[in-house]
Amino acid sequence: MLTIVTRVAGALLALLGLALTAVGVWFATQLGTSGTAEFSARPDTDDPVIIRPDVLNRVDADVVVTATPAEGGSVWMALANPSDASAVMGGGRHVDVTGVDVQDWALRTSVRGSGEVAELGAADLWRLQEDEEGPVTLTVRQASAPETLVVLADGSPLRSLSLSVTNKTWFVEAVIAALVGLFLLVAGVTLLFSRRRPDGTGQAEEPETSSPAEIGEARTATPGRHGARGGTRDAEEVAR
Repeated sequence: MLTIVTRVAGALLALLGLALTAVGVWFATQLGTSGTAEFSARPDTDDPVIIRPDVLNRVDADVVVTATPAEGGSVWMALANPSDASAVMGGGRHVDVTGVDVQDWALRTSVRGSGEVAELGAADLWRLQEDEEGPVTLTVRQASAPETLVVLADGSPLRSLSLSVTNKTWFVEAVIAALVGLFLLVAGVTLLFSRRRPDGTGQAEEPETSSPAEIGEARTATPGRHGARGGTRDAEEVAR
């Protein structure tokens, strides 16, 4: 019963170790030694794209946002207080970045609202603005959180949008997870295929065997039936 329990525990430990090793190695290869996580989306839209604080200010590290329009277009990006940005957007149609998908390293988006959006650049509420042709990059510092970022392509649809966050400790944590998983995997396999002795030391005892010389001596020392009778007759003759 103890052997069965040990093997079940070993199998579970090995599976846990294998899963932890795979996850750790996968994250380490994806993040790289710099510990950079990048999430992207392809909106292909002329509507404004909004990134709210629950995505933009979710981590303590700076967030680098890069927007790329189709060929020949430009991009306008601006930061503002969340309530101010919502007020100027009103109920206009826009694309809302709702979260990230770590498995695919993608941004989750949803189309919301309807109707036209007011002239965003004319509003006097933006804390920081960038307006350039081609790809535009803006770094969001967490010291000013919470903030909302609005992205709008001009002259052509917004081809791609990406968010990147760098934290070197993420790579270290991924490597540690892989090493711990490898240790658990080895320990589990050892338990799974271990053999126990009857005395509990891990290996069955071998039966004791006698040497050919000892077997011959035993046969010589043990008289047979005829030998016993001969010895009796000799004793009777001596007595007479």
